Formats: sequence, C-alpha cells, structure tokens
Amino acid sequence: AGVRGLGLDIWPARDAIASPTTTAVKVPDGIDGAALLATSRERYGVTFSAGRAETLGKLIRIGHMGPTAQPIHSIAAVAALGAALQAMGGRADIGGGTEAAMEIINGAF
Repeated sequence: AGVRGLGLDIWPARDAIASPTTTAVKVPDGIDGAALLATSRERYGVTFSAGRAETLGKLIRIGHMGPTAQPIHSIAAVAALGAALQAMGGRADIGGGTEAAMEIINGAF
C-alpha cells in the first residue's frame, strides 16, 4: 500500500502472486536503479536490494521479514524511497505513501 501510495508500481502482475517477505518495486523510467539504492542508503540510512539477472536496474526489493517485519520499518522504507526519488529528480508522494502504510498498520490493531 505504501509503495503504491508513493505513486509507484510493484513488480508482480497481481497482488495474489506477490511475495509476503519482499516487495519488488519497479524503478521509474528515467531513474538509475543503482543510484536510487545508493541515495537511499547514503542519505537516509535505509538499504534496499537490487533486482537480479533480467530485473537488474529495473526493480528494487524491500525486505520485510525478521527484524524488519516491524511496522516502523515499513514507514522508514516508504519515506526513504520517496525522498531518494525526489532527491534524484523523480516524483513521489511521500505523504500519500506513509499515509497508505499507516492505514494498513492501524487496521492490523
């Protein structure tokens, strides 16, 4: 929800086949995937993973299992991804992304 709230697309064609442990996010056109990962890590201290093989440079992966399976990590991930995109000249609705993530979190309690 948070990724879509940013205005981004996820990689799976249908939610039913999305991984429960990793969110694969399409890198927007005109954005360098490796630079996006570096910007998020260097500016905001949030590390994402790159795609592999044919998805390298086309998607980034947000892990959400183990210690990162806490609600605060999803908020940090959404905010850092959005801010990194904006820092690179891309578009992202950080408020919309964090609000969408919070709606899911609040609905779980």
